[in-house]
Parts: sequence; C-alpha cells; structure tokens
Amino acid sequence: MLSPEEAVKFHGHAGPFLAWGYRAGRFATEKLKPNGIKEMSCVAKLPLEIPYTCIVDGVQAGSCCTLGKQNLKVEPGDEVELTFKCNGRILKVAPALDLKRLLLRHGKREAYKLVMKMSENMLFRVVEENGR
Repeated sequence: MLSPEEAVKFHGHAGPFLAWGYRAGRFATEKLKPNGIKEMSCVAKLPLEIPYTCIVDGVQAGSCCTLGKQNLKVEPGDEVELTFKCNGRILKVAPALDLKRLLLRHGKREAYKLVMKMSENMLFRVVEENGR
C-alpha cells in the first residue's frame, strides 16, 4: 500500500474521488486482513468516466488490489460500488456522500482533504457477507 502522499503522486493530483478510493481500499484491507498481496480481490463497478475512474487509482494505492496483478477488475455501472473478497468474506462498499457535489463545492484539493479526514461512517455504506 502507498501512503496518501504517494497515492497523489501516482495519480497526478489530489481529488476527492482518489481519496475516497484510497480510503475504501485501506478500509477493506483493515476489515478483511489479507495475508498476502494476492489474497484479496476487488470488483469496481462505476461509471467509466472521469472523475469516477479516479477511484480505481485510489483503490490500487490503498489496497493490495491492482490491475496488473489482475486482482482488481473494473466494470461499468451507473453507481459506484466496490466489492472486495478475501478468504470467503465479501465486503461491499459504496459512497455515503455525493463526491461530485463535494468537488464542485470545495474544489479538488480541499475536497481531497475533507475526504481524508472524514469518519468511515460518513464516507461509506458497507455490507459485509460471508461468501462461503
């Protein structure tokens, strides 16, 4: 996993969609506790357009799931939903706030800072399932 600063450098700028994806990746990693870098996977369903796709860079930076290792898949969707799987457990994570409105109201950098400071219950709607 990368630090938040490394995630911004990897992505190219700080923004709320990157921050949300980063926080979601870290959240899933903390909840599911993978033992190795290939043990956890993620399917990211989201609109395949900027700024929504910035979430994918955040997930890669915040978790062990990457496109290169093929344990991160991206699928088109009308809404944002990340489905993380690890050791028979499934964690579905969706935004609990309107990221686009936050971006328009505060600008990229300030919205990034807000998302990085928010509590998890303000950021995420979470459903945990046993996939076995």
